[in-house]
Amino acid sequence: MTMENHKLILVVEDSATQALRLQHVLETEGFTTQCCYSGEEALEQMNRVLPDLIIVDYHLPGIQGDELCRQIHMNLTTRSIPILILTADETQATELHGLESGADDFVSKSEETDIFLLRVHNLLRKSMRDSTVLDVARSLFRRARVLIVDDSPTYRQSLAEELREDGCDVTQVAGAVEGLQALADSDFDCVMVDMVMPGMDGVAFCKALGGRERESDAPLVVLMLSAYENKENVTRALEAGADDFIGKSTEMSVLRARLRALLRRKFLSEQNQRIVEEFRLREMEALRAKAEKDAAEARAALAEGLARANHDLEEANRMLRETQVHLIQSEKMASLGQLVAGIAHEINNPLSFALSNVFSVEGWLANVADADALSPDLAAKITKSRSRMTDTAQGLERVRELVVKLRTFSRLDEGEFNTIDVREAMESVLLFLRHKMTDRIDVVREYIEINDLACYGGQLNQVLMNIVANAVDAIDDKGIITVRTGIEGDMFAIAVKDTGMGIPKENMERIFDPFFTTKPVGQGTGLGLAISYKIVQAHQGRIEVDSQLDQGTEFKVLIPRTLTA
Repeated sequence: MTMENHKLILVVEDSATQALRLQHVLETEGFTTQCCYSGEEALEQMNRVLPDLIIVDYHLPGIQGDELCRQIHMNLTTRSIPILILTADETQATELHGLESGADDFVSKSEETDIFLLRVHNLLRKSMRDSTVLDVARSLFRRARVLIVDDSPTYRQSLAEELREDGCDVTQVAGAVEGLQALADSDFDCVMVDMVMPGMDGVAFCKALGGRERESDAPLVVLMLSAYENKENVTRALEAGADDFIGKSTEMSVLRARLRALLRRKFLSEQNQRIVEEFRLREMEALRAKAEKDAAEARAALAEGLARANHDLEEANRMLRETQVHLIQSEKMASLGQLVAGIAHEINNPLSFALSNVFSVEGWLANVADADALSPDLAAKITKSRSRMTDTAQGLERVRELVVKLRTFSRLDEGEFNTIDVREAMESVLLFLRHKMTDRIDVVREYIEINDLACYGGQLNQVLMNIVANAVDAIDDKGIITVRTGIEGDMFAIAVKDTGMGIPKENMERIFDPFFTTKPVGQGTGLGLAISYKIVQAHQGRIEVDSQLDQGTEFKVLIPRTLTA
């Protein structure tokens, strides 16, 4: 069973008896059939499934067979389906009218079953052939090119004149060999070949042509002519590969109608292929555009992902650097606090011993000075000694005050959240930096009455140390540093103002960046303000900076008064 036998054939026949007969013949041959009893029903059926071939009765109720052919060919989806008109009316006028309506072939109901099946197979082969790739560069609006192969010059010339009147471009040759050569040299749409010729006959010509057509891109319509119109010749012609068979005695109007039907189907196939090719090209263009768009979006998404990953990596690296800096500075402050606490402790013991002895000696001298037996010279020495002991006691008291402030500084390095006296914290910082300010910088103090603040004392001490140290370094020669505390709304304010060189505008946005410094190499790390900013931020506060070149800078630290651990 060939591939043709798997095709679906739609039978449109109003006679149930005739429809059953056709179905039996076709299904015995191996085809699948569907039967409709009117043109309207056939159109509805084609809305559901498209057949490979349509067999239409010429006389139908409602829509006639010829009108159904026209409607089928007017629809882009169904126009390429081959149509075979079947009728009991065997007049040439009916055949002519049916072919003109768009049918691809015309068969009488009285025709023998073998001839009917040959024409069915022939139309299906043409349908399969029409699905091959065509030369889409060919123009739709052109004259049909016809090659006449016939050894009778009289009939050949008569036929050529008829076809030229029908608008065809006609070429004539006298034999099959010349015909094959003409086909090799030029393109033709149709070959009309005589079945009986000296040398190579029409059947052999068709078989030779069949091999050529299988290698050709453009299908060629073959119409076999014969003076002997009988079942055997029709069978031989169609089996050899001819698209149609017609007797030479047939009227020229019918012959031209059959030729027009064959050419119409060929041109329709070419037109359909052009449309399909155009749709395919447009679809390929759309797919290419979509692929380019998807690729661009993928590249953009990849670039965005890389940018986001780089940003996240930079942010992680920045946080790592800041954490490292904070740990280093915290470790330094912790070590410094331990050192200060140790020094204060070591000083405190001998200091207490010295103060105790000073008070004892001063008491003894007071008792001696009250004695009456002292000579004037000795009494003067005793008085001078008492004065010196008083000065010594004052000096030792100053040392004890220094020890207290050092111990205050060391306690502020503890990581506990508690309430501290900001004034005491500031004084401990100033005391610690006094050696850098002596005889050069005056300190102005403007404290409010109550300076208690709940915070992380050690961390705030770091902030004050960094800001005051920067203020000291900003003054090259002599100057003034003003420290003050105050209340601004719900914030506790600590301000440090210097009369130094000021900060250039281009550096203002970078002063809190880690490792940014304008100090010479070895004198600054660029970590102090970065750490201070993080500490104040962790206290839910902020740092405000006001600076003018050559006029000085003020740093103001604002910490919420309602801060809790």
